[in-house]
Amino acid sequence: MDGLQKALNYLFTDRKKARFQIYRRLLEDQFAEPRKQETMLKENIRTLLDHSFSHVPYYKKIIKNMDVKATEWQTDPIRFLKNFPILSRQQIHNNRNELLSTDYQKRNPYPNASGGSSGMPVHIIQDEFFFENGIAHQLLANHWHGMDPFDSIVKIWGAEKETYSGRKPLLSFIKDFLRNRYVLNSFDLSPSRMYEIIRILNKKKPKLILAYVDSIYQIARFAREKNIRVKPQQAIHCGAGTLYDFMRKEIETVFQCPVYNHYGTREMSSIASECREKHGLHLFVQNVYTEIVDSKGNPCPPGKEGRILVTGLNNFSMPLIRYEIGDIGVLENSGTCSCGCTYPKIRKVIGRSTELIKAADGKIIIPEFFIHLIGVSCNDGSIHSFQVIQKDLNIIEVKIVKHEPFKDSILNKIKSKIKIVMGSECKVIFNFVENIPKTPTGKYKYVINEMV
Repeated sequence: MDGLQKALNYLFTDRKKARFQIYRRLLEDQFAEPRKQETMLKENIRTLLDHSFSHVPYYKKIIKNMDVKATEWQTDPIRFLKNFPILSRQQIHNNRNELLSTDYQKRNPYPNASGGSSGMPVHIIQDEFFFENGIAHQLLANHWHGMDPFDSIVKIWGAEKETYSGRKPLLSFIKDFLRNRYVLNSFDLSPSRMYEIIRILNKKKPKLILAYVDSIYQIARFAREKNIRVKPQQAIHCGAGTLYDFMRKEIETVFQCPVYNHYGTREMSSIASECREKHGLHLFVQNVYTEIVDSKGNPCPPGKEGRILVTGLNNFSMPLIRYEIGDIGVLENSGTCSCGCTYPKIRKVIGRSTELIKAADGKIIIPEFFIHLIGVSCNDGSIHSFQVIQKDLNIIEVKIVKHEPFKDSILNKIKSKIKIVMGSECKVIFNFVENIPKTPTGKYKYVINEMV
């Protein structure tokens, strides 16, 4: 059946579509010399800035107030961009109409929105050119993971746009069949549903599993705890969340295949993805220009975490320039990857800025500390799930869904370790709950800072 679906995909897919033309170009450009990569990046940024300063009221006003000459961004657009104002979520909300290009209605526009995991959903307008470039970069990531555009894929996803409500329409069945794709709803992860997902994966063994990182991790845990036989899979592509080391290890152990990390957002589509070497994530420099800056807006050197700023290079309907997306990341040292790709890398995405915990002495604690402490080093198997919430500088709440028997000594160990990093005055409150709900878009938040 898989061979038939792939043949139908080849037969009925219009391979002259923009996405396939872009994809074929990306297959070549990924190996270009660094100097050529920089030249292409400068040209893309220059084109975006020329358009934005001519057709977008919000940016026309900014460039007028900056009192600069066009030669400044045309000569060295990357250098110019580093001094351009940062765009916040609040500014997008307040200036949404002014951020629209005067010609956006000619670009086959459509609305989209972020999930609002940082507290404020962002409503934006995107267009056909943006969409086709996003698909092409996803195809490139899939290629890095051993898949061509017409191979079989099982998608375990949960965002509203990809989730079917009620009975799936006949047209959706036909599209999925022709695309050699099987879509499973990650919003429903009841025990019976996870049994069914594992059964489907055992039967289909797709070329690639594309999944919410939290969803595939929970399925892996369920299979191990219930001692369910899982046939070796071929590759798993994780997105829509932070892939922590302990999660990768669990997923790879259960599914007996490589797990790849992917970074993307609704606002930008694909930003970065791991290749087969898995030493950092290659930045998709022909789709998004990515910066990492400190609290003052200065560039962070490789190895130092900072705020991620993104400039979408392919959405001319509503350009987002130096948009602070709300994530914290770390750049990787430059150098050609052994896979041959010359795209620069981001070492990792630590998580949302709302997941950083601040101690009374001003020290910042990244979410990995709490996740490893509670989920790994202090977990003897009796902690099913947990969530850490900062209520105040000196108040940390830890919600726990427990398995019996549960040893109270674990709580003392967790409390003492948290006090070491947060300070002896920190009050640690434990709250046992029946379940910890996901966000409206199906994601699971391990750490929340309510002070942000």
